[in-house]
Amino acid sequence: MPKVLIVDDSKLVRLTIKNILARAEGFEVVGEAENGREGVDMARELSPDVVTLDIEMPVMDGIECLRRLKILSPAKVIVLSSLTHPASPKAVEARLVGADAVIGKPSGSVSKDVDASGGGLLIDTINRLLSPAPAGAMT
Repeated sequence: MPKVLIVDDSKLVRLTIKNILARAEGFEVVGEAENGREGVDMARELSPDVVTLDIEMPVMDGIECLRRLKILSPAKVIVLSSLTHPASPKAVEARLVGADAVIGKPSGSVSKDVDASGGGLLIDTINRLLSPAPAGAMT
């Protein structure tokens, strides 16, 4: 069962992601962090398989958190942000720093957008990132 760490300063967003993962079954939320510094500490302690990561957070933003996660953890990192559409400068920076996926929310309400689709995009992204590459596929 893949272990997921949720890093977002919004309690509502963390709850929404947690509910989506619970409905999908087969995922274990091992922790929730309110900022990047907590996220780094929890990733070190909990060894998640996947981290969902917001960009705009207090204490340590998502980009700095991502930099540190890529050094200390093999976890797949999915940037999930209401302020970051996939072609935005922050999304491009996140990919350059090492994000495995960026899911943007153009309406400004992550919880509403993610939940409206049943979280399908998030679940599909996690499953794709955790699936082994087909034999002979280039990575």
